[in-house]
This record gives sequence, structure tokens and C-alpha cells, in this order.
Amino acid sequence: MESSALSEMHISALKEIGNIGAGNACTALATFMNTMVDMTVPNVRLLDPAMVNKMIAVDKGVVLGIKVGIKEDLTGMLISIVSREFASRLINVYYPKELNSLSDVDDMDRSVLCEMGNITSGACANSLATLTGMVVDIIPPEAIACSVSELLKIPVDAFSKDGSKVVVIDEEFKVERTELSSHLFIILDADSLNKVFERIGLPPV
Repeated sequence: MESSALSEMHISALKEIGNIGAGNACTALATFMNTMVDMTVPNVRLLDPAMVNKMIAVDKGVVLGIKVGIKEDLTGMLISIVSREFASRLINVYYPKELNSLSDVDDMDRSVLCEMGNITSGACANSLATLTGMVVDIIPPEAIACSVSELLKIPVDAFSKDGSKVVVIDEEFKVERTELSSHLFIILDADSLNKVFERIGLPPV
């Protein structure tokens, strides 16, 4: 997909889709953590391999990525980027543990983090299904420890064709209005994006 293909109307629609999807995910996350969670205004970007290192400011060393596939009528990916501090806050919802490094994350911790991914991604997928009237399901979460750039290359490699760019809707969650934040990326392949645009009355791109 080329940047010239997306009109202001398409970008506005994608932001609204991000608002609805991430809004439901934000509510689910707040319930999961039993605390206040805010979200930023969604940022719609076109991502290619050359841009992947410049995506977000948390690209400092290793993060934990929770990758959830989207299937059925829409094809795509939901990726949560979790820092050590955010992972520690999530894990301590269930049991006390001092997390000095993401290398300290064990199988039980990964299970907790994947459950978070399952809940928030499920809420996001359900909102996409309601918005479009299509069947949208998710593939069980997978936790991946790597850099942000390595993590974001996954959807680029999966959905980019012939050097085209991938549309990414980037949301940031902030816990208790602090610097403790996490990013949720909503990625749909080009065919799925056009299905969504058709359902909401916009021309394809």
C-alpha cells in the first residue's frame, strides 16, 4: 500500500477503528489490572522495513511482545509491546514477584502476560466484528522477547508485498496516568483493510 492511496477520509476512519478497538481493549485491560488505564489518540502509520527502527521511543533493548493473529473474515495481527515495568505490574496482579529483567520471566509469568494479550485482543477483535458485521477470531497469543524493531518486522514480513507498506494503528496505554505504558498495534492486510472500508462505505485503496 502506498501513502498516496490513503486519503484523509481513510486515515480518519482508521483512527476511529483504532479508537473503538483499542477502547474496548483498554477497558478490558483496566478490568484485568483493577486500576485506571488511559489511552492516547491513535496514530495511523505506514510501516516498511526502512521505518521499523523509528517507530516508537521504547526501542531500547529487549521488550516482550505479545503477538495475536486475526483470522476468519479479516486477516491481520495484534501486537502488544510490554516493557519490563509493565510486565512486572501485570504479573503482580496475580502474585508478588520482583522482575529485574525480562530474562527473569518464566513460564508462569508468560502465561499471565499471554492471558492479558488474550483478553485485550479478544475485546479488540470483537469490536472489529461488531463494526464490520464480519466474523473475526483470534489465534492464541505468543510471547516473544526481542527488540521493538525485530518485533515489528514480523507483520512487515507477513503482509508487505513487493515493497509495499503495512498500515499500523498504534495505541499507547498509560496505567494510572504514569509513565508506565504499553503499545498496542492493530495491523490488517491490504485485502482486509479494503473489506473494512467497504463495510463502512468508503472506496477501496
